[in-house]
Amino acid sequence: MSDTPHNFHNFALKSSLFKGQHDWYFCFLKSERIAHVLAVLAESIPSFGQAEFAQLYVDAASLPKTICRFAAGEAEAEAVLATLFSLLSGVRLAATRGLISKENTQILLQEYQALVERFAASTHPSPFMHTADFSVPEVREERAPSLIATRLADLNQPLKDTASKGHSVPPKGQTAAAEAPNERASQILKFVQEKRSVSIKDISSTVRGCSEKTIQRELAFLIRQGLVRKTGERRWSQYLPVARG
Repeated sequence: MSDTPHNFHNFALKSSLFKGQHDWYFCFLKSERIAHVLAVLAESIPSFGQAEFAQLYVDAASLPKTICRFAAGEAEAEAVLATLFSLLSGVRLAATRGLISKENTQILLQEYQALVERFAASTHPSPFMHTADFSVPEVREERAPSLIATRLADLNQPLKDTASKGHSVPPKGQTAAAEAPNERASQILKFVQEKRSVSIKDISSTVRGCSEKTIQRELAFLIRQGLVRKTGERRWSQYLPVARG
């Protein structure tokens, strides 16, 4: 798959389809990349669930097209939201059937929920986006401990976001548990340990130079490492240090 050139994204944002509607382009790219993740996961789905998972992938692959039709005025917002909620349900059912690991289920649900919130909040599209918004966390292969070789953020990444650098994919044979926090993650961990219970907005007031989306990604990393735990959902979420025995 060839990289989509940066100038093409500039062209797309100025096109009649997405001009003045940058949030729609964000949703289009994000949904396309989540579909790429499902395509990668499909390679390790057990035979008894392949047909079921194939349908989930088909639904995911149709979402970018539906968003384009919505941006063109050929589909209602309800059509996009209906597909998104259907995908949320499909991911949960696939998890119940044992087709997707708990960790990958959480990642996919978070990404689709973020899309629902972004889309629902975009009645008045905003021209402001941060490049960190385009990234999607790495997922694990369902039947192997090693990480999938590439992050979804690397597939047709539109912009080089130096702020998103920090956590590299471990060498083959190593798990994410061997990954060390970068300087920003360490700063966030120290703040959580000092305050005991904080929100993303609390952290953003202390950790400068990165978006709340980036902070959320660092927190997800710390949670995977067993250093931080999350309570509550969405805007009521609080992050607490994990006590060490």
